[in-house]
Amino acid sequence: MAVDELDEEFNEEGAVETGGKKSKLLIILVIAVLIALTGGGTAYYFTRNAVPVAEVADAGSDAEDVNSKEEEDAPATPYYFSLNPPFVVNFVGKSRAKFLQVSISGLTRDPAVKENITTHLPHIRNNIVFILSSKRHQDLITPEGKEELRKQILGEVRGILKKETGNDNVEDIYFTSFVMQ
Repeated sequence: MAVDELDEEFNEEGAVETGGKKSKLLIILVIAVLIALTGGGTAYYFTRNAVPVAEVADAGSDAEDVNSKEEEDAPATPYYFSLNPPFVVNFVGKSRAKFLQVSISGLTRDPAVKENITTHLPHIRNNIVFILSSKRHQDLITPEGKEELRKQILGEVRGILKKETGNDNVEDIYFTSFVMQ
């Protein structure tokens, strides 16, 4: 390689300088870009969840009203309960299926109702056994028949709770297992 091919310059003392001004400019540009990116990233990190100052100033004493309104709009916590053990009953009449085994769970959004169900579980189970044992295999083989049974059990659970506690706030009943043999 010839000396002419290299991008070299000699300074006054005869030392070789290789692209001095260009290298310094490139280093300064790289540092400036890194600083800008770091600053932008930091600003984004700290402001992504920030509330604008105008909203904070406008909120003032209305902050309590906003919080209570949000609590009203938010759905209440669901509380699921199970009516364990599973129900096992004989079918009425002469059919291929002789037994029904059903696991039932329910939903309420009131923790007091969940406790009331536990308290009155023997009464609830008794009435559900009578409902189930009055059904025929033909009544329950269709989805409509199962839905009708579900509604009937929901009404019975609500009726017992209303009578015993005055609070029938059971939102729904679910079959978690449904076996006919």
